[in-house]
Amino acid sequence: MEAVQLDSIEKNKSIETMNYFELLAWLGIGSSHPGGFPATVKNLEVMDVNDGDFILDAGCGSGLTACYLAKNKGCKIIGVDINSQMIEKARQRAEHEGVAHLVEFRVADVNRLPFPDDHFNWIMCESITVFLDKGKVYQEFFRVLKPEGRIADLEMALLYELPPQLRAQMELCYGQGTDPLSFEEWNKTLTAAGFVDVEIKNPQALQNTNNNLVLNELKNDWMLVKDLVQKVSSQPGLYRRLQQNANFMKYYKGYFGFGLISGRKPTPPEPPKPPTLKERCVNKFKTIFKGNFFQRKSRSV
Repeated sequence: MEAVQLDSIEKNKSIETMNYFELLAWLGIGSSHPGGFPATVKNLEVMDVNDGDFILDAGCGSGLTACYLAKNKGCKIIGVDINSQMIEKARQRAEHEGVAHLVEFRVADVNRLPFPDDHFNWIMCESITVFLDKGKVYQEFFRVLKPEGRIADLEMALLYELPPQLRAQMELCYGQGTDPLSFEEWNKTLTAAGFVDVEIKNPQALQNTNNNLVLNELKNDWMLVKDLVQKVSSQPGLYRRLQQNANFMKYYKGYFGFGLISGRKPTPPEPPKPPTLKERCVNKFKTIFKGNFFQRKSRSV
């Protein structure tokens, strides 16, 4: 998967032909996940992050969460996103908010992270795994986490089975491969990747939140507002496209919930220690004694 370049979107594509991720990248939206930024803040409160922790923000978008966490916890963070536009906006945000010394942003694919094994204390992500091969991504997250490191993944969940026609409509709005799981299935998927102490924190129904998350982000984030007027004038179909996605959640959000999928990478068991000289001597003596005993017994018979 390659990063989508700025000129390929703005020069060669219209709002109607952009996929969901290209649209978000073009707008610079980084908190279009369920619950929006209020859910992010609530989840960070239960993550128990320390200032000495090293954190990966996977699918960092425009860097809103990473910069907020750096400002409030003082920890070091690397944010990665497949889209170069998002990374550029995230770097601008870090400079503007004075946390560029704590936060680094890179273009990278979460399926093949450019980091060694056992590297991070935390991995956080927000509504990216729902669009990807979940088993593969969680195994990659497991690899780059240190032993006792933790994952915190804010994802949409199915509260009820989605009828086929609604699933098709969902993929039309958000892209093929969009596949929210039930809370139980999210739990099983994380466990299958090797994580322990898996639980769903802050679960809630989507009905309790405002359905038009994208439009809310446009109003609240200075990174989005600063060039929004120009974007609207150049793309008159923008509002209609955003409203299409918002209407899907407005009418069918009763099927959906969301929560923070949390788990821990266990410390691997220590390899057996080689026997000491004393233990080797004792074992050798036992072997000789046992052999002599059976030889005497066989002769006596």
